[in-house]
Amino acid sequence: MEREFSNAEKKMMRWLSRLFDLIVISVGILAMLYVFYLVVLLALDIINGSDAQGILQGVVTILIFLEIFEILSMYFLYHHVNLRSVVEIGVLAIVKELLVTLNLQELGWETMVAIATLILVMGILYILEMKRMNSHEEFLIEHGIKPKDD
Repeated sequence: MEREFSNAEKKMMRWLSRLFDLIVISVGILAMLYVFYLVVLLALDIINGSDAQGILQGVVTILIFLEIFEILSMYFLYHHVNLRSVVEIGVLAIVKELLVTLNLQELGWETMVAIATLILVMGILYILEMKRMNSHEEFLIEHGIKPKDD
């Protein structure tokens, strides 16, 4: 049994929703400003002849923040986030961490097995999410509904 919300409760929820949207927009703006800052640093590293590992780390960091911006944008527009995007960030973060650790022998076999397991689980989640999205789109098309673009 659902109860009916009072006008005061509805008004409070609207204000909280707007406040939350404002916070998401603010974090998105900060993420993009940080991406611009990282691009400038990356350009300076390339000009100064920095090592390939540092440049690669910079590129992956920029990709991570662009994915975060994409998630924030999706949340603001649809109030929903795809699991696929979250998994992509996880994979990028692991790749970045592996790039930071130049000598993989220092990690130890236990850590390498844990990382491999984590990547495997994220890969399975990614595949399952893609299958779910494809079956959902097929259902919509079969029923004459145009799927919305994410």
